[in-house]
Formats: sequence, structure tokens, C-alpha cells
Amino acid sequence: MKSVRAITLDLGWTLAYPHVSIWEAFAAVCTEAGVATRAEDCEQLIRSLSNATQEEAERQFHNGASYSDSDEEFAVMFTKMGQVIFGQRGVADGHAELMERFVHWFWDEQNWRVFPEVHDALAALRARGLKLGVLSNAPSTLPGFIERLGLMRYLDFTVVSAIEGVKKPDRRIFAAALSRAGVAPHETLHVGDMYFEDIVGGRAAGVNTLLIERGRQALFPSYRESEGRNLDPHLVVNDLTAVIDRL
Repeated sequence: MKSVRAITLDLGWTLAYPHVSIWEAFAAVCTEAGVATRAEDCEQLIRSLSNATQEEAERQFHNGASYSDSDEEFAVMFTKMGQVIFGQRGVADGHAELMERFVHWFWDEQNWRVFPEVHDALAALRARGLKLGVLSNAPSTLPGFIERLGLMRYLDFTVVSAIEGVKKPDRRIFAAALSRAGVAPHETLHVGDMYFEDIVGGRAAGVNTLLIERGRQALFPSYRESEGRNLDPHLVVNDLTAVIDRL
């Protein structure tokens, strides 16, 4: 990766994480609705569904599927997730109200934390003369969120799916990031926590990729995202300090 001149980074579970996880939030609203639920129950359900559809998703992607996004589509994604969890856990009524409570709890900005090494690592990467940007599947409010997390001062650009109208793994959102950075694909490194969106999508766009696994603060804390992916271990990192080592 000696030719890398720019790095794009996912935001959620890469630079920052929720203090109350998505699964804890869903479990809490299910329990409040009268159905005792553990975070592990919700996580296992959605992970199993994701694994079951992974092969077909990759096939469709390589056959030319495109992936649009907007604030409305982003919200619908979580609504569908909630419908699956509520249905499987036997929560019969009040789904709309439960989702409102989930959103208020999980997406509250006070719920989010920056990983401990992120500030120092981003500063070190900038000191190397690298261009840095966030490339994230997220709502249009993300730039303001990044500012309030104190991370915008390290960044040269942001590329947000709901603003661009297209989301990872679509090659077009990676192309937008390359255009903002003013670099070629082989001069770019993308770091993210999801295999399909970040690694499969990044590779298809011709950029270098690293999968970041955050352990207990990962999206799926009970599972390693690299498991069964046949990834070179050198292309998997546990924090941003390791990204510097890879360069």
C-alpha cells in the first residue's frame, strides 16, 4: 500500500460506536412491550438472516445490481429490521411506537462514542500527508454528527449515502469519494467494518481495503466479520493504529 495517497473510512463501528448497542436497544423495547428479550436474541436473528442472504446478495452485486439511498430509505432499513425482530419475538402490537422509542434511544447522539485511538490515529495519518474522508451509508445529518463528535477537523471530505443517493457496495459511491479526494483507485485505501459493503464494494471499485473488527464494540459483537470470508489476515485490523502499521 505504499502508493496510497487517500484513506476513506466508514463511520459507525469503525470510528465511533453506540454505548447502547443496536441489539440492546431492540431488546429493551421488546422487553418493555412485555416480551422478555436479550440483546443476543436480536443479534443472532439478524446475523442469521444476513448470512442466509449473503451469497445471493453478492451474486446480484456482481451481476450489476445498483443500490440507491435517501433519508427515507435509510429509515426503512431499520423499520424492516424491527419488523423482523418484533415478529420473531412475538411482539404483536404497537410496532410504530416501538420503533420511535428505538430510534430515540439508539440514534441519540449522546449514545455514541469515538473509539479511544481514533483522534491520535487520524492526526498521525494527516501528518503523513494523506487525504482523509468519511465514506458511510448514513442519513444526510451525518456531517453535522461528525462535527459534534470532534472528527471533522481531520477530514478533507465526506461522502454520505443519503446525500449522494447511492450507497455501498455500489461502485458509484466509491467513485464519488475518489473524485473528492482527487486520486486514482489504486492510490486509495478504504477501511470499514462490513464485508459486503466495504470489502466487496471497495474491491469492485478497484481500491485497497482493510476490514476492521472492533470486538465487543462491533455491529455484531458475538461474531467475527472476517469468519468464513477467506480474507488474508494481513487485511484485517482491530483498530486504526493497525491501519498505520499496514501502510
